[in-house]
Amino acid sequence: MKAKIFKFTIGLFAIVFMGCEKMIEINSPLNETPSAGVYTTDKIALSALSGMYGRFSQTSFQTTGLPVYTSLMADDLRYLATVTAPQEYNTNTYTALTASAEPFTEFYQVIYRTNAIIEGLTTYAGTSAAINKQLIAEAKLMRGYAYFILVNFYGEVPLVLQTDANVTAYLPRETVANIYKQIISDLIDAKANLRSDYSFTNGDRLGVNKFTAAALLARVYLYTGNYSMAEENSTEVIQATNLYTMVSTATMGTALFVKNSSESIWQLPQPVSATNQYTVEGSVFLPSSNTVAALFYQLQPSFLSIFTGTDRRRTLWMRDLTIAGNQYVVPAKFKYRTHSEALAANVTESQIILRLAEQYLIRAEARVRIGTNISGALTDLNVTRLRADIPALTTTNPSVLLDEIALEYRKEFFCEQAFRWFNLKRTGQADVVLPLLKPTWKPEAKFYPIAQSIINNNPNLIK
Repeated sequence: MKAKIFKFTIGLFAIVFMGCEKMIEINSPLNETPSAGVYTTDKIALSALSGMYGRFSQTSFQTTGLPVYTSLMADDLRYLATVTAPQEYNTNTYTALTASAEPFTEFYQVIYRTNAIIEGLTTYAGTSAAINKQLIAEAKLMRGYAYFILVNFYGEVPLVLQTDANVTAYLPRETVANIYKQIISDLIDAKANLRSDYSFTNGDRLGVNKFTAAALLARVYLYTGNYSMAEENSTEVIQATNLYTMVSTATMGTALFVKNSSESIWQLPQPVSATNQYTVEGSVFLPSSNTVAALFYQLQPSFLSIFTGTDRRRTLWMRDLTIAGNQYVVPAKFKYRTHSEALAANVTESQIILRLAEQYLIRAEARVRIGTNISGALTDLNVTRLRADIPALTTTNPSVLLDEIALEYRKEFFCEQAFRWFNLKRTGQADVVLPLLKPTWKPEAKFYPIAQSIINNNPNLIK
């Protein structure tokens, strides 16, 4: 039964909530609340969790926006076609927004489902204590993650913690500090109540555990400047060697971005169908034919220039193309653009939301900023460098180390999970770096605007 959580059938949950979730878009308030019937048995309650993950796996900004659009918004990727929305990400102009062209609506739909689960399991009896504890913890982790994405896109957003549209429909924006406070609270609770392994999903890393919460907490603490807690939580994950190990140099091209890789802490369920074996990134980045018409994205030459000749990420995670006599380089962390291609290769690839390499870089940065374990920071930084087959650094200069950590983030996590975009903003470098590449850059482009159609239905969102 547990494995079925991630098959994402429509089930009772979708029937009960398909109308309710529109409330969270702040544009169509309804007066419905979660039905007690959803929480009368463990089996039906698990269908609610399935619905939450199903909505998450269908969120286009998770599958496409974070790896693709934010790479355009930053300085790693270039758009080659003329479709309006990607061009606006490329130029950071964002003028033609609709409610379906940004993460606000999609992530609040996910948040609605998390709130419904938490409310339902808190209000109604019927589920076992173990299921109640697990599902509330998973919902809180998901809510914390969704708000992390929203606050880093928009800054201040409404803090919605219940399903009653009479309360939530016209909520104003909450401060960034208070949103982070809620994120941390949710993740601490999730960490305390989740299992220490993947037994709830039969070993499948599409599920979450206490180390998933710890890994996300480490990132959140880094972003909020609590470096001692960032170090503490990243260390917990790094020390869980029974679950997590770095993929080796020899297999980093084939064994990392696949389902249940040893480096994966949390992976996205397959989009569209649980039986799919390819990723949206693969289908977007890899052209369907060796023609200019089929090529939509290429890596920026300025980005390619940061890789030394021995860095295996340049050869294993990118693909060089010659089209009509011109040279292009595209991201190729994922090798297959269709299910049939992956099926023929007998490989299942999965988007990685959290992986172990980040925890080493989080701990490296935290240690440098604390200033009491520079040698440990250097050791952590060299983990990904040595795996990529480039020489270890030996400097202990804190300023140089911070620059090298930022560079290593960029090389290790290009076109993954908004790393470059979020890091440019959190370190204050967006207004320094991006104007050099983009004549259209303006400081206000660091935050994504909420679509006018959403603001029209909730004037309290106007800043």
